[in-house]
Amino acid sequence: MAQAIAEAIIRFLGAVPDAVKVFVLSLAPVTEYKLAIILGLTRFHLSPIVVYLSATLGSVCVFLPLFFGLEAVRKFLAKVSPTLVRPLDIFLEHVERKTKHHYAQYGAVVLFVFAALPIPLTGVWSATAAAVIFKIPFKTSAIAILSGALLGQLIVLLSTMSVI
Repeated sequence: MAQAIAEAIIRFLGAVPDAVKVFVLSLAPVTEYKLAIILGLTRFHLSPIVVYLSATLGSVCVFLPLFFGLEAVRKFLAKVSPTLVRPLDIFLEHVERKTKHHYAQYGAVVLFVFAALPIPLTGVWSATAAAVIFKIPFKTSAIAILSGALLGQLIVLLSTMSVI
């Protein structure tokens, strides 16, 4: 599925420079930096530095609007359809009560690992959503998620280049 989405994005971008394609692929929640780096190196034959920088910029660009936008969307939906949002709020409050102690202790580490792991359903999007859900402060979240993404990108880059 991720490959099909990547192909659709690449076709849509057409004659856009390949580094921009890597950047856009790293923005998408299904492809993120994992597939963007692989395609940047193997399909577009870009230099590792260009691929790493393009994917890094994409990750940074995703984090900020997502961190601040998720709560804004929830508030908007609460005004438009409170009956739709209330069960979600109740669930999230329950999850937060049960896990708040653990996240207070280990939140930054969990976010770092979640952003760094180059496996499906992990990455900047998922880690940022968790940070918002568990109300982890912006500075802590930003440092943990972005440094985790940098490490994850390096892992994918080096493993794609067969260095590791």
